[in-house]
Amino acid sequence: MPLSTPTEVLRGDHAIKGIIISGGPSSIYDDDAPKFNADLFEVGKPLLGICYGMQLLARNFGGTVGRAAVREDGQDEIWMDLSSPLFKGLGSGEKVLLTHGDSITDSGPQLKVVARSSANIVAAVQHQQLPLFGVQFHPEVELTEHGMQIFKNFLTLCGCHFNFTMEDREMVALRMIRKRTAQGQKVLCLASGGVDSTVCAVLLLKALGPERVVCVHIDHGFMRLRETEEVVAALRGAGVSVVVVDARAQFAEATTEMPARRKCAPYRTGKLCEVTDPEEKRVIIGNTFMSVCDTVIRDLQLDVNNLLLAQGTLRPDLIESG
Repeated sequence: MPLSTPTEVLRGDHAIKGIIISGGPSSIYDDDAPKFNADLFEVGKPLLGICYGMQLLARNFGGTVGRAAVREDGQDEIWMDLSSPLFKGLGSGEKVLLTHGDSITDSGPQLKVVARSSANIVAAVQHQQLPLFGVQFHPEVELTEHGMQIFKNFLTLCGCHFNFTMEDREMVALRMIRKRTAQGQKVLCLASGGVDSTVCAVLLLKALGPERVVCVHIDHGFMRLRETEEVVAALRGAGVSVVVVDARAQFAEATTEMPARRKCAPYRTGKLCEVTDPEEKRVIIGNTFMSVCDTVIRDLQLDVNNLLLAQGTLRPDLIESG
């Protein structure tokens, strides 16, 4: 939901048990900083502000947010006030990921500082009376070693109870796959051997069965020594039948047409094995993958009119891969 969501919506929707304001790249002093409903903190529901969200919380309650001379980026150890319900079950010293330029210099009269970094920067605050909390670190990432416990504590304060398991998530994924594919339709899955594409291949197998899943591993020449053999063994060990395509020579010799950029007309690159420009490499590799994929479809005599391509990747990568 946007930060500008009206107060009556947040207060009146009983399905909303709490509010989390996520972090972001903006400074609260930027002219184009995200606009927010100033009554957000008066809704009467537990609220957790992360990074940018904490700075909004501090400014709203009379605190001061300053621009640091040097950014604080990376994993650091912070010291916590364990009397805060947000930190129940944690140690007084915890490793977290900090990524920020602005920071709270004065928490104001209504907020209490409940954590500080090794550089004595305010790392967390909470309201003196209301269930409002802010953290200057990222509890959602693995570099914050017990970030999930912080979220569990906050959800407990919201009156929410944990009842969604990994098995539930698997069933949701299987239903989604079956709903998306037509009866008898085959799915082509390009499996690199990484976690994302391997999980995707196994889910497809469970949802559709082996006769409808065509799993292909393309050896492009950038694999580690004997890594392709390891990938194939791992996939087959998970029950996935995989077709291996040796395209090392094709990738090494590949070139492509680059679009106009930097006031330059379109041009053709050199061979992948010779170019040094990262953008040229990226485009050559991407285009060659699609060319190899087209060849695989023809060689396996797959019906392109009754075939889906499964992208076993993270959501942000869809922008990159188109």
